[in-house]
Amino acid sequence: MTGSEARVARASVDFKLIRNFALRIFTSGGRGWRGNAPLLWLAAFVLVGLPMLLVLVQAVFPKLFDPTSPNFAPSPDALLRLVTSPRLLRGILNTITLGAVGAVASTLVGAALALVVHLSDVRLRKIWTALPWVVFATPSYLKGLAWVLLMSQGGYLVYLGVLSPAQASAFFGPPGLLLVMALSLFPVPYFIVRARLEGIGGEYIDAARMASAGPMRTIAKIIVPMLLPAIGLSMLTTFAEVIGDFGLANTIARSMNFGLLTYNIYAATSSFPVDFAAAGAQALLLAVLVSGSVSAAAMSGTQGEARFLSGRNRQLRPYMLGAWQPLVIAVLMLVAILSAVMPLLAVTLRALTTSLGDGLAWTNFSLSAIRAVFDMSNVAGQALVSSFFYGFAAALITVAFAVPFAFRVSLASRRVRMIAVGLAMVTVAVPGIILAFGYILLYDRVPGFIDLGLYGTRTLLVLGYCAAALPYCLIFMWSALDRLGPSIGEASRLAGASPVQHLRRIVAPLIGRAIAAAFGVTMVRTVFELPMSQFLMPQAGPALPALIVDDFTQDRDAVACAMALVALLAVAIVWGLVFAFSRSGGGRKEIGS
Repeated sequence: MTGSEARVARASVDFKLIRNFALRIFTSGGRGWRGNAPLLWLAAFVLVGLPMLLVLVQAVFPKLFDPTSPNFAPSPDALLRLVTSPRLLRGILNTITLGAVGAVASTLVGAALALVVHLSDVRLRKIWTALPWVVFATPSYLKGLAWVLLMSQGGYLVYLGVLSPAQASAFFGPPGLLLVMALSLFPVPYFIVRARLEGIGGEYIDAARMASAGPMRTIAKIIVPMLLPAIGLSMLTTFAEVIGDFGLANTIARSMNFGLLTYNIYAATSSFPVDFAAAGAQALLLAVLVSGSVSAAAMSGTQGEARFLSGRNRQLRPYMLGAWQPLVIAVLMLVAILSAVMPLLAVTLRALTTSLGDGLAWTNFSLSAIRAVFDMSNVAGQALVSSFFYGFAAALITVAFAVPFAFRVSLASRRVRMIAVGLAMVTVAVPGIILAFGYILLYDRVPGFIDLGLYGTRTLLVLGYCAAALPYCLIFMWSALDRLGPSIGEASRLAGASPVQHLRRIVAPLIGRAIAAAFGVTMVRTVFELPMSQFLMPQAGPALPALIVDDFTQDRDAVACAMALVALLAVAIVWGLVFAFSRSGGGRKEIGS
């Protein structure tokens, strides 16, 4: 046998071993129709559960991962530092205060928008229903950077004479940060209140009309009381979103010197020497605050459904705004301008200009920053291509793992299914910065995992992206699998098919849209994922989100905005093509197959 033939034979053997190992993982649990999948559960635990567990261990054993003198002695010292250190205590109080006030403000804006859009005959309805999606899809750190461009002393609003330098400087404080939070997070309450409104139906409103009750009296006496559960859920959910947000904490809050928990965790891990004890204690507190708000939402009955005697909901008949129509449209336009138009316009203008100080002078416009993004010899171009590759790889790996895992769990007992769904929901609620910190502990401090040599590599970054996206993909899969019903599986089992054959030939085609949606959401989410990109930055070069934030802080804001603009346009084009494909017959082809 020649040398080339030997290499081909070894490659063939290696491929067979890898294939057999992968099949063993995805078919773990045997050929029987059981939900047992120990290898899949083990892989999910290593991917998500173990890093989060290490964060808890770090808080209880503060010296466990100390780089100079590690020991296994438990100590409350790290937790006590949260109240004895003025800086850490100030960050905790800032976070809780901003979370509470931001939750109220965001809920007021989101609930009011839902009431106006879905209970009145307001014009331009398509624009107002699309607005929350645009704001929701824009990463929070881009909104923070955009408001710095708008409100700084050399920013666009000062250049245009809308604000004086003193007025612009006054924006960088708690009131300004609260305004940005409210304009960034109101889509979450909007979605929750809108769903509740759709469940109410028109019966009660029609009864109020028959009783000659006016619109304001009907809303105050009937609609608002029925929306109180949704409003409570909105406030708890938004509170968790505010305190767990890393994008605004790392941009506009950082420029205001307004310390928050998420940024303090990052600062503790990026300092020298690394303060793992402080990072672990703050991460544990953040997890407790977030999980507490989520648990309160789950136990308070805020998700109960409205029940009706008829069993069928009528459509809501909108109220006529009449003379109030212009005023309502003006207010909605103001919300749209502040929340979407101005931030996106600021990013676009900065990407197309040379200097922020020269404002909108014709000689200041240039395509140099855009050209730098498309220059593959430039770090900006490399980061853009790398991030889309990371997104594609993470989406492919995560969906390929989530489909068989979710399918296996769907075959398990009711108790196992409830545990799996509960764990996924808890993981979704936990901020990404906690999971990213857990990955640092796991692959930079735990023996065995250190020997893998993954820390500081692109492989570990992709694994982190997969871990952050896995709970979302599982929820997509379970929601689709629950609609299939048990009869399909019983038919395949009686026909002698194995679970793998049933998944490949029956289930996968039927949940094709859910798989495609999970793939698309994971890819887009990965491209703009900041915590993992910042914490697990590979030595080969930063990913797009980390480079955008770093360039902005290093006065390279033109290139930072150009990268953000190109990425947003690329994502919009991809989603447009997917939407056009689904509307032109992709869904019919799936059903026909």
